[in-house]
Amino acid sequence: MEHVQIQTPQNVGIRFEVAGLGDRVVAALIDYLLLAAYLVAAVLVVASLGLIDSLAAMSLVAVPYLLYFLVCEIFFDGQSIGKRLLRLKVIRLDGDQPTVGNYLLRWLLRPIDIGLSTGLIALVSILVTRHGQRLGDLAAGTTVMKRRQQTRLGDTLYARLESDHTPTFPEAEGLTDPDVETAKEVLHTLTTQSRSITTRDLGLEMKAALEKKMGVSSDLAPVPFLRAVIDDYNHLAGRV
Repeated sequence: MEHVQIQTPQNVGIRFEVAGLGDRVVAALIDYLLLAAYLVAAVLVVASLGLIDSLAAMSLVAVPYLLYFLVCEIFFDGQSIGKRLLRLKVIRLDGDQPTVGNYLLRWLLRPIDIGLSTGLIALVSILVTRHGQRLGDLAAGTTVMKRRQQTRLGDTLYARLESDHTPTFPEAEGLTDPDVETAKEVLHTLTTQSRSITTRDLGLEMKAALEKKMGVSSDLAPVPFLRAVIDDYNHLAGRV
């Protein structure tokens, strides 16, 4: 299982699991099956309208097919339908949120990675590069991560809390979704991995980053502190 260490915007280093080749292939197959079904349905509709010989009509049919991956990754936070089903997501190696430019570079190189070589170039590139990157990822500074399985309601970003929940840190309202997502990743690491100097430092760094952003100081240990902040954020965001 390959991992990549990414320095988040909160200046906290998080280890993400790099998506395996098998998962990426299955996600791509799902996407291309959906696209094939779309093309068949669209061509049948065009034919039924007697426009099968119309260049304009066929061009309109082709546009969604050609833009599918670009549009999905831009509007679905780095996920196509296949990636979403396999819990995969495009991330930047520098920890920042991928931009439209990053997604555009991945899309522009897709014909070389996958189209011209029937996926062979992408397969080889993913296997030989350190972070499992195809050419589009190398150009864009991205890779594809495997998201952890979420099994409890409390694992979602906006967990359902008791209506009479009293925030320990009202300042948590000033945090952002990425701040809380990072806190959740760190909390998951602290509660599922064995204790070590690395996990201790990770917890302390995340706690210090949140304390600085919220303008607070707490005597709580990292695990209860992160739980309190996440619960408070969920409660306060739920009021909006």
